[in-house]
Amino acid sequence: MKPRTITAFIGIFLSGAVIQPVVALDYKRDIMPILVKKCSDCHSTDSKKAKAGLRFDDPVSFQKRMPKNDTVLPGDWDASLLFITITRPHDSDDAMPPKGKGDSLSKDEIRTVQKWITEGAPINGDRGKRGKMPAEDAQDSLDLPGTKPKEQAWKNKAGKTIMATLLKVEKDVAVLRLRGGRIYRYPIANLSEESQAMLKKKD
Repeated sequence: MKPRTITAFIGIFLSGAVIQPVVALDYKRDIMPILVKKCSDCHSTDSKKAKAGLRFDDPVSFQKRMPKNDTVLPGDWDASLLFITITRPHDSDDAMPPKGKGDSLSKDEIRTVQKWITEGAPINGDRGKRGKMPAEDAQDSLDLPGTKPKEQAWKNKAGKTIMATLLKVEKDVAVLRLRGGRIYRYPIANLSEESQAMLKKKD
């Protein structure tokens, strides 16, 4: 084979290797089938009354509802109500799906939803800001269906106490999930010495 022919062959080979695109998750293709399968009893166009106005089988309708009550915050999986809800324990009154309304999402399905939100929640050709997935060891410690949330009493320096679940620590901030599902980022320096000691035990 002549040198020029070899160079051309290598060029064609390499170009074929790099033009394969990395396909991001898409709501209609990757997320909607999961939510329709597990949540259609309460959140579909066929439902007599879609709870919270959420219709997972209608991407246009769902996209309009995403900002409502922080249902989906592109890039912020840990602050998105959708993710918080699908990771609640089976016996929680706010679990999704509710008791008798279908099976909970599997770990793989939950992580697919989490990754979609992290990638900016692509839907109908739109994409929000990108976030960051947790490290694998932190991922394994997330409260998933079937596990009890590790709720604890957290006290600040003023003596006020709240019941919340520690999700993670970001530099000098503790990310806490309150009983109602709200995510609260609290400065560690404002916590009592006892609560700060609790954080050190998590390290």
